[in-house]
Amino acid sequence: MAEMAGLLERLEKAVIRLESALSNSSRAGFMDNVAVNGVGEGVAPCVEAFDLLLSGAVAEYVKNSKIIGGDTEVHAELVQSAFQMQRAFLMLASRCQEPQETDLAILLKPISDKIQEVQTFREKNRGSQLFNHLSAISESIPALGWITVSPKPGPYVKEMNDAATFYTNRVLKDYKNT
Repeated sequence: MAEMAGLLERLEKAVIRLESALSNSSRAGFMDNVAVNGVGEGVAPCVEAFDLLLSGAVAEYVKNSKIIGGDTEVHAELVQSAFQMQRAFLMLASRCQEPQETDLAILLKPISDKIQEVQTFREKNRGSQLFNHLSAISESIPALGWITVSPKPGPYVKEMNDAATFYTNRVLKDYKNT
């Protein structure tokens, strides 16, 4: 489960880089190159950074979960879907003006529902031999809510990482001899 801790650490670092890039970009006329209301081209730097996370740590987590199989494989598919939904939101956010709060809630609902699905899967599988694996992910998946945290979501992501540490340590302890 070291992969999970690594994944969360990389997500936290990506968030910090995004914060830095966005604050630097706004001073450098970033909005001149960003599409507004769906008009424009290219992929925003924040989406490119998120793609690195998806193709790196998330892909490795999904691959390892498939090797383990069973509940972890199903759980990983749910997690991957949540990350894909977040990517779609980031694409939209990079191309559109900030919506009203009520519209934002509607746009975030699919991600929120997927986070809930990941957590519900863990609860429905309390008897699983891989419950600690499922719990580590379920405790940290709310980190995807970083997009709603202002001004800097880094501490929030770290908090979610810390919430998973109890379970990642249990997994490491349980499997240290394998």
